[in-house]
Amino acid sequence: MEEKPPGTGMPPAVRERRAPRKRRAEASGSPGPAGQAPKKKARRVPRRSAPHFLVHETDNDMLLIISNVGEEQERPARKVCKRKRKKPRQQKGLKKPAGSRGKNRALAAQPVAVGDLREGSKGSPASTPPAPGSSWGEQLPVEILVQIFQHVVALEGSVPFLCRMARVCRLWYGAAASPVLWQKVSLGYCWAAPGQKWSHVIEKRVLGTVEWLAAHRFSRLQDFALCHWKNHVPFVLKEVGQSCPLLASLKLSYCSGVTAESLAVLAGSCPQLESLNLQNSQVHSSAVVSILEAAGSRIRHLWLTYSSQTSAVMAALSSGCCPGLRLLEMNMEIKKSSEHFQFPVEKLQAACPHLQVLRLLNVVWSPKPSCRSALGSPGFPELAELCLATTSYSFVDDNTLQRILWASGQLRMLDLRGCFRVTPKALQLLPCPDLEQLYLGLYCSASHIRLPLEGSPLITRKWSRSLRELDLAGQSFSESDLQQAMAAFAREESQSGGPVLRSLNLTGTKVVLSTVSTLITSCPALIYLNLSSCRHLPRGTKKAYRGREEIHQCLQHLLRASEEPL
Repeated sequence: MEEKPPGTGMPPAVRERRAPRKRRAEASGSPGPAGQAPKKKARRVPRRSAPHFLVHETDNDMLLIISNVGEEQERPARKVCKRKRKKPRQQKGLKKPAGSRGKNRALAAQPVAVGDLREGSKGSPASTPPAPGSSWGEQLPVEILVQIFQHVVALEGSVPFLCRMARVCRLWYGAAASPVLWQKVSLGYCWAAPGQKWSHVIEKRVLGTVEWLAAHRFSRLQDFALCHWKNHVPFVLKEVGQSCPLLASLKLSYCSGVTAESLAVLAGSCPQLESLNLQNSQVHSSAVVSILEAAGSRIRHLWLTYSSQTSAVMAALSSGCCPGLRLLEMNMEIKKSSEHFQFPVEKLQAACPHLQVLRLLNVVWSPKPSCRSALGSPGFPELAELCLATTSYSFVDDNTLQRILWASGQLRMLDLRGCFRVTPKALQLLPCPDLEQLYLGLYCSASHIRLPLEGSPLITRKWSRSLRELDLAGQSFSESDLQQAMAAFAREESQSGGPVLRSLNLTGTKVVLSTVSTLITSCPALIYLNLSSCRHLPRGTKKAYRGREEIHQCLQHLLRASEEPL
């Protein structure tokens, strides 16, 4: 009896299921026998063609792109033999292998050109050539790419923008590593949601990232800011101090845990440090005094937030530790404080004779009583900006203003918003002839305060030639007094050049229709006019006007209202 080969008496479907392993491997693409993986073909990287231009940087920080087409012959394209890929034979009634299903899904997910969807087209999505502009990022010159990155960095900052751009390709990695882009860096609390604590993994990753950036990117760092860090602030300051010899500005905003040792080490490691901003951060007065004593001769700009420890810092400044100080700003936190601060005016004038900007924002303060040794103080001869604005009670009066500004002939900006004790007569006696910005608005409740009814012409007559911005919101000057004050700009119109007034705030004043009409006609440079809550003006005009066109419409409305019978 003849022996039948195995599987001859089985149905065809069963015989196909029991097909040799080699045939099934060819159909499904699985590895062969004995566990040997198929040999993978080396992936060919397309050769990048040389650009047809040269980039030349001029002395005026301009980039010239010069074409070099025709100077060199282009390389002929290499001929690549295309091998026809055999499709595996598919039997009827069998499922497609898993590998082929995945490939078909990938092909289906690829974008298909419009021409391939037409009937009779032989092309497939896999063989569709790339678009002409699809590789623009790889052929862009590095110099142009750095210029583009500079504009984005100026708007959004270096981190995390440059870290993300470095992951695009090697060309972008090299452009993002340019030291020009890493001169100003701000690190925020961007690894976790606000109020959420870092896990151990995130904490290790963050500290490693900061350490790597400091070692590889911060070699030319000049301006560094750390925002909303509650822990590890000394670690960051240590890394920055070790890797940033060119650091000139340091800002710690809403940070805590700042130690005196970290600030002192930073001051010793950064010989060019001249700007220190510690506003809204929990820093002990001993830490501030230590860095002022270590780097006080170099400090030019200092920002502080008022607290019960501010007196120690002001004592250090008054002792002469920062003789070259140019800017001093002290603000108050959002929560109000009833603590009274005594400001040593004469001592600060003697210790910081080169001060140009002095700002005491929303701080309840009064000058210390002057002693005999302070009678010969030099004042602030270089002061250009004084800001004493407040929304709470103010002790600033005519005498205080005179003590601060008696030698400030170069003053350009004076902000006295909320200082209801200052009179126009004291402003007229100031030694600054070219004041450009004057803010006298009262934005707090002034119902219980006795305000002057006359004196506004003393202000406008003195500075009608130089004033660009004037704020009289909430002042109680009479109608005739305001009319005389605004007439000073009309007289200036007849002189050479005319008035340069660009912004005027008359919110809540007693200005009348004729005064506003004359003012608009006399000030062609006026682009902002606020007439909100002016009770003596007709309806429809009590609002803020921005731009020359809106102000012209206001004038037309006022002229029509003046022609209407009462």
